[in-house]
Amino acid sequence: MSGMLGLDLEDCAAFVACRVNWEKLKELKGKAGFLCGVLVREQVRYLHVCGALDETGDTGEGEYDEDDAAEFLLDALVRAEPTDDKGEMRYCVLIDQFLPLFDDYLLINGLLTF
Repeated sequence: MSGMLGLDLEDCAAFVACRVNWEKLKELKGKAGFLCGVLVREQVRYLHVCGALDETGDTGEGEYDEDDAAEFLLDALVRAEPTDDKGEMRYCVLIDQFLPLFDDYLLINGLLTF
């Protein structure tokens, strides 16, 4: 799998980590960089899986589904950092914050257009 043309994974993860409301997720704040890194990497992987990105990392023909993406990301977080049901709920809150922040990063950097 290729990445996403023009996307700097580390810069994107740092952008997201600085903008998440960690007050709502105090238990996760100590792992902010790690968790946001997982989310960025896995979001790009999902974009390939659903076909929204092609094998070169450019725009593909597939359809992006936010609900499927959220499930995909939750599974990825649980694999990377196993937790209990309460922790999974925190991950869901994190994912809800992550998705629009990821899009914000893409828009700011000219990687997403409408």
